[in-house]
Amino acid sequence: MRMVPSVTQAFILGAGFGSRLRPLTQLRPKPLVPVFQEPLIVHIMRRLRQVGIRTFFINTHHLHAVWEEVFPTHQWEDCTIHFVYEPTLLDTGGGLKNLSKFLDPELPLLIHNGDILSTVSIDKLIEIYQSSGLPVMLGLRNNGYLKNTGFDAQRGLVTDMRYLLGITPGTYQFTGIYCIQPSKLLRHIPSSQTISIIPALIELIQRHQVGGYIMDEGSWTSLETPEAYLRIHLAPQDFLPKSSILRISPLAYIGNNVALDDTCVIGAYASIGNNSRLDSCIVWPNVKIPEGTHAQSTLFLPQNLVCHL
Repeated sequence: MRMVPSVTQAFILGAGFGSRLRPLTQLRPKPLVPVFQEPLIVHIMRRLRQVGIRTFFINTHHLHAVWEEVFPTHQWEDCTIHFVYEPTLLDTGGGLKNLSKFLDPELPLLIHNGDILSTVSIDKLIEIYQSSGLPVMLGLRNNGYLKNTGFDAQRGLVTDMRYLLGITPGTYQFTGIYCIQPSKLLRHIPSSQTISIIPALIELIQRHQVGGYIMDEGSWTSLETPEAYLRIHLAPQDFLPKSSILRISPLAYIGNNVALDDTCVIGAYASIGNNSRLDSCIVWPNVKIPEGTHAQSTLFLPQNLVCHL
């Protein structure tokens, strides 16, 4: 096994508009939408902290000021958070290149999409990356809705992505979780451009330098739509430990003669008016539900935004 420094830093993508998740992302960047009383990204960071990550880099653009409101000290637990603001949205490749001025390019970096909840073995991905001698190791899944990555399991190498090389039609889902040695990937990304990470990965794939690890154990999902957001709250045990599942905040106010089914989630300082009935509903923090409200499969957001599903 080659000697590779421990993976102690991660880049979480947080700059996108999250257009498909509207109206939730009209109020917060996608990684900051609340999931059981905590921002989505806290659930991600908690998992990464368990595998040794102590430094987080997060790129921001859409509603970037909200990040400072949520993490004003740039700290979470015993971890440091570095926000890298993009005045112009740079996409996945440009965002990584923009991060390079803050990185030691020889230290490994774990990259994690900011809209993913999973129980896959990130520690095993890191282990395979460290032993492979490759500059990039992608987390892949055999079961997924977007199978666009080709993979040679015998050699452990990714052979194509999005069929751009015309070699292998996609048979695996790219999880958006991967390890890189920055110095060997960043040289293939042009500076100051809005560009995807895919062209740089394609260049390394052609050099047989992108490995893959099949992460079929555990669960994986992407919170891309309001429907997906609601599904997470209906069956959270597939993606979150019990300790992270708090359906009704102790700081919420529940009026008299209120009926809530056991799939509702009520945020801090939210209030539910008397004689209301909610089934499979999510009420964000600080939202007030009028007396006598009857609703099902509905998201109640600040600024009187309501999303019926």
